[in-house]
Amino acid sequence: MTTEQKTFTKEEYEHHGEWMFDHGKCVAYQDILKTEVKWCVSMVDRNWDLETVMIGDGSLKNIRFVNSILTDEKDADGNYIPQYIYTTAKDATVREIWLAAERSYKIAKEEYGDWHSFLEILKYVDGTILSFFGS
Repeated sequence: MTTEQKTFTKEEYEHHGEWMFDHGKCVAYQDILKTEVKWCVSMVDRNWDLETVMIGDGSLKNIRFVNSILTDEKDADGNYIPQYIYTTAKDATVREIWLAAERSYKIAKEEYGDWHSFLEILKYVDGTILSFFGS
């Protein structure tokens, strides 16, 4: 008995091939850094690596990193109360931002039982890196 093997169109191969390449790179760097946090940040430059500067010209140092999480606590109106965890990225490279994210994730996990380990969005506002973690 033989099974058919799916063939991919050029468009499918290019789309999925690029995604798999990026995913593989993220997994490899996660292994190198030994983090639980998974880097899922959309990168503009396909040739990025751990030394890629994410913000500015490379001169930024000791940047505040904020991980905002929701706890089970609610306010009087029934809205979930966010908690903020602050760490510091030594500089604006992928490596240092990822490591700051890892430190904030470990605190969130330990103090609040948060399980969101997929770092998806980074936004630089007024000298601070705001983050969004998904699961």
